[in-house]
Amino acid sequence: MAGKGSADLEQEVLSQGLCTSCGACVNICPYIKVVRDKVAVIEPCGLTEGKCYDFCPRTPTDIAALDKSVFGKTRSDFSLGPYISIEMAQAKNSEVRCRAQYGGVVSALMKYALDTGEIKNAVLTRPFDGAMMPASVVVDESSQSLECAGSNYISSATLAKMNEAAKQGKDSIGLVGIPCQVLALRKMQAAKHETGAKGVKLVIGLFCTWALSYKGFSEFLRGKVDLSQVKRIDIPPPPANIMVVETAAGDIRFSLDEVRKFIKPACGVCYDMTSEFADISVGMVEGIEDWNTLIVRTPQGKRFIDKAKKAGIINTKPLEKTRLEHLKEASSLKKKRAVDAIQKKTNDKKNLLYLRLSAQEKKKFL
Repeated sequence: MAGKGSADLEQEVLSQGLCTSCGACVNICPYIKVVRDKVAVIEPCGLTEGKCYDFCPRTPTDIAALDKSVFGKTRSDFSLGPYISIEMAQAKNSEVRCRAQYGGVVSALMKYALDTGEIKNAVLTRPFDGAMMPASVVVDESSQSLECAGSNYISSATLAKMNEAAKQGKDSIGLVGIPCQVLALRKMQAAKHETGAKGVKLVIGLFCTWALSYKGFSEFLRGKVDLSQVKRIDIPPPPANIMVVETAAGDIRFSLDEVRKFIKPACGVCYDMTSEFADISVGMVEGIEDWNTLIVRTPQGKRFIDKAKKAGIINTKPLEKTRLEHLKEASSLKKKRAVDAIQKKTNDKKNLLYLRLSAQEKKKFL
């Protein structure tokens, strides 16, 4: 949007608790910095129009226009967004499945993409350091991709690392991100500005319902376990309602009700559970531990998945109709909750903050 810059970003997003920590505005401007999962404008730049504002996933976003930019058409499925196919998938390599969570599909696909030269570099997120903060990294060898297997429940500034890689001249990039990061990436690619995002050739989006604040969650865990001993964190599918923290000394389990108070405020207004603007979206299959839900969305994604199937990288099978309906229901519920939260925040049914929805989509979720 013309006439908007870092001062507007500060006023409309950062000061309102709407920042997702995606990193799109970092490493493109010397006046914006990120520390752990906190983004801040450290000094006004004076520009009245800036990339930082245009790229942000929480500044005005025309969903239909972005659909056309990414998919060449507007959506007909308002629950899950555009897609070509939906099925269950599993990494064929047992070592990959063992190191990853659920079916290991994301790790298997990124490893395969690097092995075959589909991409030269991958922007991934290493689960966490000894202090529980995940770190976004750029890797160029397939073996390095396995070091990033596993789920994170704290968001890192993934796109800041992508911006850094682009500055270093890296191209033909693959990226794994959560919905807000994928949305910001597509806004970057659709923008009139020159951006390294146009060097991203493969986007794998993760299902995500929320992310946790680093400060609150790490302090909570620190009172229960030595953070340096944490090996993995998992949230089993409903109805379990627990978080499992795997440590060198054994597993610790506690209720999700204890954790939800650390959810980032920005997640409450998030409209996307399944990374609707990715080439390929991947999530768990509720009730089946060793398989992923695989949503193929773009022709580029389909071509790559077909190639991976033929090479025996992943096994696939149909997703049962009842599971698909449940996925649509869960995604629709997230959208309705987001719209409700936005309207509660603005106290105005016509003001949906960053969301610009078609009349049809408004009718479904308002």
